[in-house]
Amino acid sequence: MRYFMNLFARGLLLAAVACASLAAARAADAQADNTRKWVAVLQQPEASFYARARACQQLGEAGGPEAVPVLAALLADEHLSAYARGGLEGISGPAAAEALRQAVPALKGDRLAGVVNSLGVVRDAKSVGLLIALVNDPASGVAGEALSALGRIANDESIQVLRATLAKGPEPLRAQAAAACLIAAEKRLADGQAEQAIALYDAVRQSSLPPQFRAGATRGAILARKENGVPLLVEQLKSSDAALRNVALLTLREIPSDALASALNAAAQAATGELKNLILLALADCHNAQSLKVLADQSAQSDPAARKIALTALDRIGGPAETGVFLATVAANRSEEESAIALNALGRLPGAAVDERIARALAVATESGARIKLIHLVESRGMTNATVALLQMAAEPEVKVSVAALRALKSVAGRAELPALISLVKLCKAEDQRDAAENAVAGVVMRTSPKTLAGGEVVLAEFKQAADAEVKNSWARILIALGYPPALPDLRAALDDTREQFAASLATQLGHWPDPAPVEGLFEVARKSQRASLRRRALTSAIQLATAAAEEHQRPEETLAGWFQEAGRVAESVEERRLIISGLGRVKQAASFRLLAPYLNDPSLQTEAAIALLQIAPAAQAVEPEAWLAALERIAATANNAELRGQAAKLAAAIPRPPGLRPLFDGRTLAGWEGNSNVWRVRDGVVVGGSMAGNARNEFLATLRSYTNFVLRLEYKLIGAEGFVNGGVQFRSERLKQPENEMRGFQADIGAGYSGALYDESRRNRFLAQPPAEQIKRLEKPGDWNRYEVRCVGRRAQIRLNGELTVDYSEDDVTLPQSGLIGLQIHGGCQAEISFRNLTLETLP
Repeated sequence: MRYFMNLFARGLLLAAVACASLAAARAADAQADNTRKWVAVLQQPEASFYARARACQQLGEAGGPEAVPVLAALLADEHLSAYARGGLEGISGPAAAEALRQAVPALKGDRLAGVVNSLGVVRDAKSVGLLIALVNDPASGVAGEALSALGRIANDESIQVLRATLAKGPEPLRAQAAAACLIAAEKRLADGQAEQAIALYDAVRQSSLPPQFRAGATRGAILARKENGVPLLVEQLKSSDAALRNVALLTLREIPSDALASALNAAAQAATGELKNLILLALADCHNAQSLKVLADQSAQSDPAARKIALTALDRIGGPAETGVFLATVAANRSEEESAIALNALGRLPGAAVDERIARALAVATESGARIKLIHLVESRGMTNATVALLQMAAEPEVKVSVAALRALKSVAGRAELPALISLVKLCKAEDQRDAAENAVAGVVMRTSPKTLAGGEVVLAEFKQAADAEVKNSWARILIALGYPPALPDLRAALDDTREQFAASLATQLGHWPDPAPVEGLFEVARKSQRASLRRRALTSAIQLATAAAEEHQRPEETLAGWFQEAGRVAESVEERRLIISGLGRVKQAASFRLLAPYLNDPSLQTEAAIALLQIAPAAQAVEPEAWLAALERIAATANNAELRGQAAKLAAAIPRPPGLRPLFDGRTLAGWEGNSNVWRVRDGVVVGGSMAGNARNEFLATLRSYTNFVLRLEYKLIGAEGFVNGGVQFRSERLKQPENEMRGFQADIGAGYSGALYDESRRNRFLAQPPAEQIKRLEKPGDWNRYEVRCVGRRAQIRLNGELTVDYSEDDVTLPQSGLIGLQIHGGCQAEISFRNLTLETLP
């Protein structure tokens, strides 16, 4: 059996050898094919420069010895010499090096320099004699390149020439010889010949050459000596030559060791001035256990620069054992920089033991600046074990310390500390202290019971019991910050407090409630209070809460719109109305459009209203396209801001208009209309008729054109003081010659209890159709803007008031005309003024 197993193993081995041989043969065939392919390119006279340069590169990457003659022939080529050299450098074997050597006698200038460099790249030992001759021949012009190549070859013969040139060669060549010596030293060190490398490094660093050569050699000499390089490194740290000191600092990072750390420790203790600082800085990169003590000692010395560097190093390499050092630095409070380093370190050190030491340090600290810094540290670490000390400091008369302690307690105190914090709220006199104490109480309640706000009941009890207005305000601010729902009835009742300043302040604070729950109570105060200041503050807070609710979608949009409508009824000042407009711009629904559009008529609010209307564009267009189009056209025609005009015009242009839809009023003039110019005029983009001083007779403003089947849409507002306050909209009407001020025909009546009704003006002089009084009372907004729509098709006329049908009338008198003028009326015998806007007419078949 063993015999057969041996036979099987030998068979496997033979198979593996055969496979490897086959793979090698295939690789050789592939290389030969590639070599022939790229050689053929080089031998084609018509090949482009790019193709031939690429062929040289490919031969360097995958070519064989067969490519050498072709590449060698190109070494003298002005354009392809560098590419040919690159190709030869990549071909293994003696043929490429031989080709480079043989090319030297025939070349000059840059091409000769390039070939000499290539001899160094391929480390051709056979070219040493040739290279020495070039070094010794000033006329060659490539002595420097030859020295560099000798450095790459780095055999005994080449090194002997390099050292001789370094010691006694011509001045221009000594620096090049030094660079070559460094190259040769690296080669010897890589080959495991450290002694020869050290000798070369020492030769260069002991020369009188420029500092960069000596610095590079010093680094190499230290690294080549390994552990024996420590004395040399420390010696360089003490050097007066900045370049040597810097190279020593860089080098020690590459060879850290316990021996080097010990040497640095000793040097740090003995050094002074800048040298001490450099060594202390070095300990951050090379250190041992003793280094921590050295740095700790130096952190307490009199030299500020040394202390700062020692602390920085300790921050990098120290641990919890160095807590005391950092705490001592904070307690000493020498400088902001040192304290910042120490506090940063203490903030990162882990463990309960560190917390305990910080708490003890806080308890015994006496200097104000140090105490405040330690309090901030306690806060940043979230140290619950320091609450006793913090509560003591929070009660101190020194305001800055007290405020810092209270702010920290907000983050670290628990439910057990809540009674003490509540007591502090009562004791605090300074505003900063009181604010911090209030925030601490609110913070602890929210942090320890975010869902139930357990602890809010204690604050509410204090609010109910407090007699002092200032203290009562504190409890109110805490309850409001918490958003504690059970407190709302008591807070609302407190708005009726006879102390006006307290009540007004409370109304303002309620505007910061986390949700809109107080809105209704604030509106009630804004409507009913006899104190103007309280009314204003309550309304402002209600608007603020409604606006926040709109931004955060805390209530249905219908509710939000209702709130803003209520605010509009109560508002008295421009500032209040601006707040309302801003809030409505966040409620994107048709109700907002109806509430915002009237503000376009107020010059002091027109810009804000235009901005808000553009914000709610999609919702407005979707629900009320005709009225929305009219508003956009109004903004585009009258807005003071050019950007708003452009936006409105762009939106208006994108709205598809029903066939035949046209504006009846351009917003600026009465073009297309005729009437008494003493009665009818344009004011702020609105058609206005009549006067509050009195109207002696009926007056009509009529279109110049007649219309048959159509939908007329407009908005009206009627205000009056005395008499029969009334107006109307004529349609399918005509002008009378006598009296010339009158019109005859159908009228959609306005005012005096007849809005929404159909009257036959100066013809049958009676109402043809009239809606129930309760419907008009529900629909119409007296003294405000209302929307009218009149639809006439054939003998049927329909009237809608604010979107609701009030008249659907069919005329059975076939003799009456089915076309006529449109007219606007102000009634005689009254002191009244009527306004119209957004007049459009859509013609129908």
